[in-house]
Amino acid sequence: MGYPNHPGRMERPTAKPQLPAFCRTRALRSLNGTCRAGASLPLLYVLLALQLSTVLLVLAGPVPPAAAPLLQQVESRP
Repeated sequence: MGYPNHPGRMERPTAKPQLPAFCRTRALRSLNGTCRAGASLPLLYVLLALQLSTVLLVLAGPVPPAAAPLLQQVESRP
């Protein structure tokens, strides 16, 4: 048996619970990207155009069935 209070003996490290990897980051990182309002304007125009076209399609209603041809094919006889 060893002597637990011996001056040369190092204390055995106790197992500590490990945190998940995303909690062990060194520092909080923030995104410092700047965004101008004018940069997202084309995207806004595209979205508005899609919404407008959808509303117009809904207001137009169902498409009527195809009409019968006005002229029927005439068989040519030799």
